Amino acid sequence: MDQTLPGTPPQPQPASTAPTPIPTPGAYQVPPSAVSAPPAAPTSWPGAFGVYKHSKQAVTVNIGLLIVFWLIFIAISIVLDMALKPYGSILAIILEGLMLAATVLLLIEGVRGHHVSFGNILGKAVGLWLKMIGLYILVGLTTVLSILLLIIPFFFVYPRLVLAFYFLADKNMGVIEAYKASWNNTKGHIGKVWGIIGASIAMALLSITIIGIPFSIYFLIMYSAAFAVLYEFINTASGTPAQAATPTSTAAPAPPSSFVPPQTPNTPVPPLVNS
Repeated sequence: MDQTLPGTPPQPQPASTAPTPIPTPGAYQVPPSAVSAPPAAPTSWPGAFGVYKHSKQAVTVNIGLLIVFWLIFIAISIVLDMALKPYGSILAIILEGLMLAATVLLLIEGVRGHHVSFGNILGKAVGLWLKMIGLYILVGLTTVLSILLLIIPFFFVYPRLVLAFYFLADKNMGVIEAYKASWNNTKGHIGKVWGIIGASIAMALLSITIIGIPFSIYFLIMYSAAFAVLYEFINTASGTPAQAATPTSTAAPAPPSSFVPPQTPNTPVPPLVNS
């Protein structure tokens, strides 16, 4: 004998709590296929020479692409300078904007442990090209003006602007917006900037002797991500992580543990049907 109870409302299914990733508008997006290495940003500032370890870790993540971009830029600059004098130097400066954008992007992604492709970085760098040139000119003019003002202001102005290129590339900001972001976020970190500059000078001095030239080149390459490490450290320490390239996620709110299905209006229950 089969007994059925018609009119029984279906039981509600609990809402899924699985997060659904959504990209951050305007930010550099890491391709889904990117392989990740351990992040290189320190939790506490290790000092100018102590940051070498973190910089080296970041550089080695995409060292092949960095060398390729640098070699291409050097080769094209030499060809332009030789073939189009005196205009070749001007074209090389324009090309430097593209090179700067690609390098900054690679260093930032290296700090975050992201392996990226040549085409992905080049495509993003081309989109930032003109803005990077504009920011390069603006920072350069500001630096020159600070030197003309009795030199002393230079020591306070330049360190506040060195991260402008990282804000522009990482968060796809405008020229003025990135300029202001660097100025505001480097407050209280001038000593760290000059420490990195001093460590770089010390490594460059190794080239005074012939035998020290290869060591100097190696150390400077491995130290080239120092400002990218500082950029990530400052943003993380301020409570606003700069990892805008990592997609964020949203999730539907989970039902409370005492969830009770909504009651249906009282309706007469039909008699059981015997079969």
